[in-house]
Amino acid sequence: MKMPRRVPTPYKVNDGITCQMKCLFVLLISAISFGATAGELGDLLRTTLQHPQIRAATDQTEAARSQVDASTGRYFGSAVLSTGWHRYEGERVVGVFTPGTPMVPLISDHIAQTGISYSLPVDVFGVIAANKERAQYDLRATELLGRQQTVLKLHQAATAYLTLQSLIRQKEALELSRKRIDATYQRVRKEFELGKAAGVDARYAESEVARLNADQVVLDGAVSQAQADIAEATGEVGFLPTIDEIRVPDWDVISGVPLTVQLAQARAQSAQAQADESHRALLPSLNLDTNYFRNSVPGGDHRDTWAVGGVLSLPLGVSQYRQASAQKLVAAAAAEQSEAAARDSDRQLSNLHAVYESALADANAMEKEVAYREEVAHVEQSMHQLGSQTLENLFRHERDLLDARYRLTQARARAAAAWSAAQVIVGLSADIYITRMDAK
Repeated sequence: MKMPRRVPTPYKVNDGITCQMKCLFVLLISAISFGATAGELGDLLRTTLQHPQIRAATDQTEAARSQVDASTGRYFGSAVLSTGWHRYEGERVVGVFTPGTPMVPLISDHIAQTGISYSLPVDVFGVIAANKERAQYDLRATELLGRQQTVLKLHQAATAYLTLQSLIRQKEALELSRKRIDATYQRVRKEFELGKAAGVDARYAESEVARLNADQVVLDGAVSQAQADIAEATGEVGFLPTIDEIRVPDWDVISGVPLTVQLAQARAQSAQAQADESHRALLPSLNLDTNYFRNSVPGGDHRDTWAVGGVLSLPLGVSQYRQASAQKLVAAAAAEQSEAAARDSDRQLSNLHAVYESALADANAMEKEVAYREEVAHVEQSMHQLGSQTLENLFRHERDLLDARYRLTQARARAAAAWSAAQVIVGLSADIYITRMDAK
């Protein structure tokens, strides 16, 4: 009977003094026993916080914050300091010309002009207010996006770490199985040489050893891939975990609005504020302006000119009205996307919770199955040595045992990875995420 080949498939969070002395002694022993490995994942995740993508997200947040300041600054208007020199084709008159006055204007073809002009917008219809509101929502969205990017990068690093833990456990199980299969192969080969076993048994045992060697190559390749993922996230090249026990954080009841929904809401609010700004920009706008210039000509003579006034303007371009209509539709679409994000986040969290629960159930079942199959494999090994069991049945039980060990470690890693993926949706803060994933 042809047996199916099972290859591991790796996948891409009240005595005063006496009592004190006892506590210190316990802490000292714990530090000696676990000092080398305690906080390994936490240190790895803290290194991940220095990733260029996270630093870039921080810079983008600062840029958005500066944009809010710039929007606020529009209330204070703008000033321009200028100076210039001009030579004209003919004489020009600078200043107010009033016949009969003793102060005659400057008349020259070489005039230098230095001065300052200032314009102050009067936000009658709230254009600046809408612009500032949009900048604030953009800042909020950028902050949320940066937080999501941080948790996502932590999730990638943690998943790679969990994968490495699982692969190491699988390699340990494979090595143990290979030693037992190899011992059986050596015994069968000697029996064949002595004429006590058929040649087909020796060749079958040899093929089983070759199969395990091939599985080893697959696992080594998966380890290299996981190490590459960790190197990308943390900069640690060739990292291997020293802790082989996979810890699964407890699943907490999700409360509050998920981060993905908050991000969609902030974007919808920003789009609505931009639509309001575009609509208000279609209304008349008022700007107060003033300027002062000193005009000079060769010879040292000069005249000062100034002006104070206002400008009332009303846009009449068709494109501006079209743009305002388009922004209104964009805001409506963003609102729909916000509602869709709420539904999608609920779906994703439900799916991840189901994966988490099923993985834990699978792990609990595999713990019992591993213990059972270890006993069965030991009995089958003894029976084969006594000649009351076929080599095919023996290897089948060995494969079942190896497969159960694989499923056990993969189930634990899958549960932890599902918890971690849920935190990307929820938006757990980086400090709490690291503490939960690295809890002892």
